[in-house]
Amino acid sequence: MKKLTLLAMVATFLFSGALMAQMPDMSKIKDNKVVKQTEAKVESSAKTRADKMAKDLKLTDAQTTQVTNLFTKQDASVAKLSSQEKVGSEAYKTKLTAIQKSGDTELQGIIGKDKFQQYQTKLTTEKNQLKDKANSKLNSVKSNMNLK
Repeated sequence: MKKLTLLAMVATFLFSGALMAQMPDMSKIKDNKVVKQTEAKVESSAKTRADKMAKDLKLTDAQTTQVTNLFTKQDASVAKLSSQEKVGSEAYKTKLTAIQKSGDTELQGIIGKDKFQQYQTKLTTEKNQLKDKANSKLNSVKSNMNLK
């Protein structure tokens, strides 16, 4: 009986620990700090992506600023969409595609058709490289485990 009680207490302790780990940090929720941190990350991400694009495509300072603003606006739209729709649902995918298409149209207007094509080519190349890297890693793991 003592063993059963001890086992139940250990299970309860482990289960409560798992639940606590998934809860948000309450100290960050005060004064909307979580929201502010998310906004800062979005702004930082947009700036980083715009700076990378500026370097790769040799954009002017004015174009870089416009691209940063566009990326910030797009990221905010996607974040809002994620809070309104279930991620992965058909409505989410449709609205996300619309956001991306309008962003591409605006981006093409900012940087021009030639640089936009260069950008699209670079994105496709990077995407294929990531796929190849993931596939080679998967094949390596399979061969190490003698799976076919």
